[in-house]
Amino acid sequence: MKDIVALILAAGKGVRMKSSTPKVLHNLCGRPLLDYSIGLARQLSIKRIITVIGYNHEVVKAYLKGKVEVVRQRNLSGTADALLTAKDKLGNFRGDILVISGDVPLLRRFSLRKLISRHRKTKADCSILTALANTPFGLGRIIRDDKKRIVKVVEERDASTAQRSIREVNSGIYIFSCPRIFNILKNISPDNRKKELYLTDAVSLLSKQRAKIESVFAPEDEILGINSKEELARAHEIMQDRILNNLMRKGVTILDRRATYIDDRADIGRDSIIYPYTFVEGEVRIGRECRIGPFARIRGKTRIANKVEIGNFVEVVRSDVGGLSKIKHHSYIGDCVVKSKANIGAGTIIANFDGKQKNQTVIGEKAFIGSGTVLIAPVKIGEGAVTGAGCVVTAGKDVPPHTIVVGVPARILRKNKGRIRESKPQRVRKSES
Repeated sequence: MKDIVALILAAGKGVRMKSSTPKVLHNLCGRPLLDYSIGLARQLSIKRIITVIGYNHEVVKAYLKGKVEVVRQRNLSGTADALLTAKDKLGNFRGDILVISGDVPLLRRFSLRKLISRHRKTKADCSILTALANTPFGLGRIIRDDKKRIVKVVEERDASTAQRSIREVNSGIYIFSCPRIFNILKNISPDNRKKELYLTDAVSLLSKQRAKIESVFAPEDEILGINSKEELARAHEIMQDRILNNLMRKGVTILDRRATYIDDRADIGRDSIIYPYTFVEGEVRIGRECRIGPFARIRGKTRIANKVEIGNFVEVVRSDVGGLSKIKHHSYIGDCVVKSKANIGAGTIIANFDGKQKNQTVIGEKAFIGSGTVLIAPVKIGEGAVTGAGCVVTAGKDVPPHTIVVGVPARILRKNKGRIRESKPQRVRKSES
């Protein structure tokens, strides 16, 4: 998108979060709050993104390294001062500035597109995203004149009793024409209870200069700002609903949405079924027609191919699981490559950490891992190989293809000439009287 810069305000401490972690780095469904604002700007094809940081700036800067431009607000004296901090960074830019708060993760692309379109169509000097709130507690109120024109925004702490009854609230999302906004910001003074430079005061100053001020409504849930752990929990519920709804629209079956957690970064193929009490965390890819859970935990950097079954109390992390494989009960699979059609028995443990580093295990195609097997990485189980129940395969002692191993430590019993068959029960002779 041409002639527009996204300016993300992420300098605040977030006192009500009661945390040493900067507010914008708190996690929501697998991603920091700030990541949602940056991602939204990128979805709009905005080429230049500048983030204003302040509290614990070194931590935030380290997270943002290589992602966006950064400018530091040295004195945390309000949102207007945050915008002024970016003036030198913008240089001779004369387009529009889209101001987004770094703590409003539920905002959708559609709402911002409407705001940008309205701003440009009407050739406005300022456009504001507003909402009609059922419970406007803590939010700035939009004040309009008798012709329905916006004349000011009043913060709740500075509002009169009559103004507090107004339901139209400010989202903190604006578009300003540059450089006019910087001429306005020079005239803002800290005449408020917090003695800060409010960006909202720019609205009333623009109105007094008869500037064109436009607005667009957004749904109330989209403008939820995260200022406390309670608000973070509420945002989590809303975001999880969005994630699960999106997956179900793509053909995934989720049996109990209130007993399922799926990360924002996860991707699941159609016709897969997610059973209750399943947790899918991080960058996970699950193929089509899989059966996951109940009580399964699938963690970051895991790739699961089509028609895989992962059952109860199984944890998989940093692993690739081939198509038609089964890991049904009480197992830990870490840093492992499981080839197609493998069968991992109940209680199998991949001992992937040697105290210094994580090591890889490879389980070959059509391998059969007996119940209670421990595989000490690094190790390879060959194609069609079998480990007996309770077997311990030690590091570096690879199991050749089509071989049966048993014992502690594992030793070769014999060649596996065919698939494992259940032994037939012996007939019991009746005792002679």
